[in-house]
Amino acid sequence: MKLLVLGATGATGRLVVDQALAAGHTVRALVRSPQKLDARPGLDVVAGQATDAGDVTQAMSGVGAVISTLGATGGTVITDATHAVISGATTTGVTRFVELSSFAVLRERLSAPAKLMSSTAMGAMVKDKAAAEDALRASDLDYTLVHAVRLTNGPATGVTKLLPGSATLRMGDTISRADVAAWMLTALTDTSTSRRSVVIAG
Repeated sequence: MKLLVLGATGATGRLVVDQALAAGHTVRALVRSPQKLDARPGLDVVAGQATDAGDVTQAMSGVGAVISTLGATGGTVITDATHAVISGATTTGVTRFVELSSFAVLRERLSAPAKLMSSTAMGAMVKDKAAAEDALRASDLDYTLVHAVRLTNGPATGVTKLLPGSATLRMGDTISRADVAAWMLTALTDTSTSRRSVVIAG
C-alpha cells in the first residue's frame, strides 16, 4: 500500500516510516523540513505543511491511506491537520485515516494523578487533540483514533493490548513508540477498528 505519513520526522513518525518500508509499503512523507529524512527506496519526501489543506490534498493524491503521528504542545496544529485531511478526502477519495492521540484526552477514565498531570502539563495539547477528535467523529472518514498510554523509547515487544472501556488509565501504563507504530500499521487493514477510538498499552 502507498501511505501518506504526517509527523514523519517525529519520534513515533520515524518508526512508522521505517516499519512501513520494511513491510513493503511505499511511503510519502509530508514534512516541513525534507532534509530531516534520509532518501531511501520507497520513500517520497514532500515539502509542505500538514496544517495546510492544499498541501495535504496534493500529498493525499494517489495514496491508499493516511497515518498521522503529529504532536504539538500548544496551538491548533492537530485540529488544523485533521481538518486538512478531511478536506483532502473530499477531493482525493482517500478515506482511511489512522491518527495517534493520547490517553490524556480521555479525562473521565484517568486516575487522579494522571488527571492532575494532564491538566497542568498537557492542558493545551489535550484541548487540541480533543477538538481534532470531535472533527473526525463528525466526518465521513473511515478513521481509527489511537489513544496510546504514556510513550517510551524502548524496543518493540510485539505485545500490544487493547484496554477495555472500563479500564482506569494510569501514569504507570506505558507502551513503546515502536509498538505503537506497528499497531497503527496493522490497524490500516483491520476493519474492526473502523470509526473507532481505541486505547492501547504495552
